[in-house]
Amino acid sequence: MALSTEFKVGLFVLITGGIVVGGGIWSVDGVFQGASVYTLSLSVPSADGLYLGTPIKLAGVPIGSVDSTVVQGDRAELVLKIKDEYKLPVNSFAQIRSSGIIGDRYIGIDLGDDARLFKDGDRIELKNEPADFEKITRQVDSITEDLQAITKVMRTMAERDENRENVEATLGNVEALSAELRLMAEQNRHDISAIVDSIRRLSSTLEVFAKDTQGDVGDEMDKLKDATDNLNSTVDDIKSITGKIDRGEGTIGALVNDKATIDLLNDTISNVNDVVEGFSGMHSEVYYTGRYYFGSKPNNDEVFFFGNPLAGSASNTIGIRLKPQEDFWYNFEINDTPLGTVTYTEHFFPESGQVYQEYIREPNYRMTFMMNKRWFNLGLRLGVKESGGGLGASYWLFKDRLEFQADIFDFDLGSYPAVESSGIPNVRVLARFQPIDHVYVEAGMEQVILGAKYGYATGFVGAGFSFNDDDIKLLFATLPLNF
Repeated sequence: MALSTEFKVGLFVLITGGIVVGGGIWSVDGVFQGASVYTLSLSVPSADGLYLGTPIKLAGVPIGSVDSTVVQGDRAELVLKIKDEYKLPVNSFAQIRSSGIIGDRYIGIDLGDDARLFKDGDRIELKNEPADFEKITRQVDSITEDLQAITKVMRTMAERDENRENVEATLGNVEALSAELRLMAEQNRHDISAIVDSIRRLSSTLEVFAKDTQGDVGDEMDKLKDATDNLNSTVDDIKSITGKIDRGEGTIGALVNDKATIDLLNDTISNVNDVVEGFSGMHSEVYYTGRYYFGSKPNNDEVFFFGNPLAGSASNTIGIRLKPQEDFWYNFEINDTPLGTVTYTEHFFPESGQVYQEYIREPNYRMTFMMNKRWFNLGLRLGVKESGGGLGASYWLFKDRLEFQADIFDFDLGSYPAVESSGIPNVRVLARFQPIDHVYVEAGMEQVILGAKYGYATGFVGAGFSFNDDDIKLLFATLPLNF
């Protein structure tokens, strides 16, 4: 006996409801039945880069994750969920660390040696607060301004008339001292002659000695000459550089003499810090979803002469999710939907004044780019959905283990066939359940509005998996380095 359409739709709804209820029972509080954990609280100056699920590592091994974040005054209060098998001494400390320059942040544990162990609900202290790059930048700015002030004072002193007079007086004193030394030399000429004679005899002795060591001394003198030449060249370079700096030439000269350049450099450093901070907090995830479609046959055979356009077919989706913030992310997808793409060509007949549109459906890939924003358990998205405009919503339950999705897209030509579905967007609803980390199953309905209009239903079941930055880093770490 043939089953009616109403019976089949009702049966499918019962199956989907069973999956949702089973998922809720399986993932209570986001932890498997029988899992044993305890919690610790941690106060940090800022939770930037930390999110629900941020790993907690001991010696590089994940031992738990961040369970919640709240604001207390001007600091963030974190609740850490630790696996019960890892007992931590009470003098252990927590540190906020990063996996490389642009890697994700995580909470590392410095293990203590106390015999006493943390209990559920205890507080663990933060060992070293993260560096404040803006404070360091302000200190560099202050040092630069001090150097500029010193240079300005030295230039001002050199340009004063009284300072030039002091220099001239100093030169006069040097000339007077030279005259006194000349007079002293004349008065002690005989003593000086005796000294010169002694030096001459000493020189003769040294000459004999020099002949014996002439080869070695010659080599050493050549080396000394080379060193002197290098030193002279270095002094000339230093003179050239200091002259350019004093005249305000080059980057350093501009820094010393032009405050506007210093301000511009400070702005550039600040922008670079913002970019680096943005990348360090970027979180990415790659995922794959496969679906199999089934459904009843439409009532209108003239329009649906091929039958249900999706029943008995399958699709594959590969995507990447980029999350600059925990509550905001981008989705990029490529999908080989069985509907392919629908295009049309317009033909005009001048003789009769008629217009004829020829619709063509051919296998092709569809692209998706959507922006997502989340508020608590509700998320909204907007952008390009399967090569057409689209928008959608999600609602999460049980620590994000269970997700309900609803999307409406392809407003132009509609789902299929193009002539009858033009102006009727494709509506897709589904429930997705994640029994274990990185693996999920789903069930839903496709072409809801079009199916309701022509008396047929199309459903699908699917499964998929995902992996994030830490999984990618672990994969690259295990690859051989020698090829």
